[in-house]
Amino acid sequence: MKKLLFLSLLLISTNPAFAADKEHLMRADGAVCPACAYGLEKKFMKIDGVKAFDVDFKAGIVSVCTEETTTFTEEQLVTIFRESGYTFRGEEIKDQC
Repeated sequence: MKKLLFLSLLLISTNPAFAADKEHLMRADGAVCPACAYGLEKKFMKIDGVKAFDVDFKAGIVSVCTEETTTFTEEQLVTIFRESGYTFRGEEIKDQC
């Protein structure tokens, strides 16, 4: 039984399907209310690999949690924010959400 448990834990810890997530923190001008941010959330949630979306309205920070392999180009972010009525100001990526 102990060998089976050890083997199971070993397989889980080395399985690449359990890759870490990334958090994309993006500065945005104009993010002031939940109703306004809904359109932005819809655009991000349609992108493959996006797992979660949140906005800190006081700080003007949009947080998007993605799979480790998901990336955004600056041009893509500028377009998404502009089409939603915001101005994209920059992105910082953290290793986990």
